[in-house]
Amino acid sequence: MFKPALLLLVMFGCVGPVGAAAETVRTGWHAEVMPGGLERGKVDGEYLWTKDGSVMVYVRPGLFPMGSEKGDPDELPVREVHLDGYYIDKYEVTWRQWRLSGLPLPKDIDGGPIPDHKPVWGRGDKLPVTYMKWHDAKAYAAWVGKRLPSEAEWEKAARGTDGREFPWGNEPPTFEHAVWKDHPIGKESPAPVDCCDAGVSPYGVYNMAGNAFEWCEDGYDSKYYAKGPDTNPVNLEARRRKVLRGGAFVLDTVDLRAPLRYRQYAIEGQDYVGFRLVLSQSSSEQPTSQQLEER
Repeated sequence: MFKPALLLLVMFGCVGPVGAAAETVRTGWHAEVMPGGLERGKVDGEYLWTKDGSVMVYVRPGLFPMGSEKGDPDELPVREVHLDGYYIDKYEVTWRQWRLSGLPLPKDIDGGPIPDHKPVWGRGDKLPVTYMKWHDAKAYAAWVGKRLPSEAEWEKAARGTDGREFPWGNEPPTFEHAVWKDHPIGKESPAPVDCCDAGVSPYGVYNMAGNAFEWCEDGYDSKYYAKGPDTNPVNLEARRRKVLRGGAFVLDTVDLRAPLRYRQYAIEGQDYVGFRLVLSQSSSEQPTSQQLEER
């Protein structure tokens, strides 16, 4: 039985119940409660996923305008979409990280082993993984404990909330912004995942235009923007073609537009297709509006 003085201490939160282990709530740079496995990085705003050493950034919950009136019909209609808060890889997944997973090398487009000379530029530690089929990306996500982004999550991370056409704004790309087919690097290979500082998105994410196309979770549906939900949309219908976003080093500048929706058969890997991953944050762990204003 508690003594009166001890009972008062418990009631006012000065001590915990007898025998209970004190739990420390770990909060991130934006006052949000961090999921297990995630740590604050040494740089303000960066997070570290301990499983593979990937750097992540936080995308706050809220609305953003999804779609564009300047692109293809499947980018319409433009509408306000609400997403819960989430974390996204700051960089594309690299060959170094793939080797950490112990997963086999991806297969060639014909289903056979990729010859040692492919990709011709090698599998350097800081180069994005390529030849990735959708199922390869899913396998890595399962190993590391994250997931592929929804198409909406990818687009918000690339464009922010002001409807811009490129991650950096609305001005055409330069070689400092992105790697495409005319870039001195792009004529030969993708670039290291930390290239092109001038082209980062509003959240500080690198190479969301050019370098390597990136798989999303969604099955491709040209009409999905017109019929998808307004909150956390993701097309989980079983479809043979999946969404790719972001353009690639083998393409032109028109393909670097952040709203551009591309698609490819899930069973096809190409030398310009890779991925990056996201991490959910449950709605019960969302920071309050006041906390976000304070940050």
